[in-house]
Amino acid sequence: MPKWFSCQRLLHLQLSTSLFIALVIVAIVQFFACYTTYNYNYLTVENVGSSLYHVTNPKLVINKSKPECKYEDLLLSSKSTAVWDVPKNYDDFLPTGILNGSYFPDDCNPLYSVAILVTYRNRQSQLDIFIPYMHNFLRKQRIHYKIYVIEQQDNKPWNKGILYNIGAKQAIADKFPCLILHDVDLLPLDEANLYACLRQPRHMSASIDKFRYVLIYSNLVGGVLAITSEQYMEVNGFSNKYEGWGGEDDDFANRLRIYDLQIMRFPPTKSRYTMLRHRQEKKNKNRHRIMSNDKSKIRLDGVKSLPYYTASVRDHRLYSMVSVRL
Repeated sequence: MPKWFSCQRLLHLQLSTSLFIALVIVAIVQFFACYTTYNYNYLTVENVGSSLYHVTNPKLVINKSKPECKYEDLLLSSKSTAVWDVPKNYDDFLPTGILNGSYFPDDCNPLYSVAILVTYRNRQSQLDIFIPYMHNFLRKQRIHYKIYVIEQQDNKPWNKGILYNIGAKQAIADKFPCLILHDVDLLPLDEANLYACLRQPRHMSASIDKFRYVLIYSNLVGGVLAITSEQYMEVNGFSNKYEGWGGEDDDFANRLRIYDLQIMRFPPTKSRYTMLRHRQEKKNKNRHRIMSNDKSKIRLDGVKSLPYYTASVRDHRLYSMVSVRL
């Protein structure tokens, strides 16, 4: 074979490889340009205080001899837990001050009462990390909170929407004015991430390590979302039709839009989460077909029109378990 022919083939190979690499880079840039949001809109630190929803559970017994809890130092904090410092187990966890999954600060009167709703099935290893981690995180915030674990105990297809609706009904019956819808595999990292509702729905988990701390798309509400009980009932909660994984969060974001509720967020440096590892679940193939933009249909599908189910509530020291069979 002539020497010039070999050189020509080598040059052609190098050119093809370079072209392929260039195309891959362009594809990656286009993906992040089209499907992620680096600089999403968020509340400035100065505006957070006036946007918070200052309402507590009417069942609380307020001690008038104690001062109101202060939150300015918390909201201005720059402290954060590094991902590699998140504990993998809690052999030495102390449940000081916790009763039936609920906590109330003993040195001041809180301005916020929140119900943390965690939908769950067959993820015991994650729950074993989530519960003590969240108590350690939340007890420092000087808020009144209660953790509800809503477990689907049957073998039917997973239905997160129904579980959230059932959990919300229980928390609202317990007079909680603010609901925080929380995936069991997400742990907050920033101390300034105050677990409280805003006057508008608040997407709390805008920056997750799995997605390189980038918001995937602007109307995302999945992961961790804070919403007032009144707003949850106004949009009729979640759709009950999404079986399997995926679709119910986007449907809920659509409901917020239809009811003119704006999604708010804290700054990216105050919204960071780490995701616990887990097996990727199979997506719901029908998720795009189910979503509706019709208000009349939304009113017929949600928390006010749940299908038949049985549920029992049992208080544990660290959480209240709502056991559900569909």
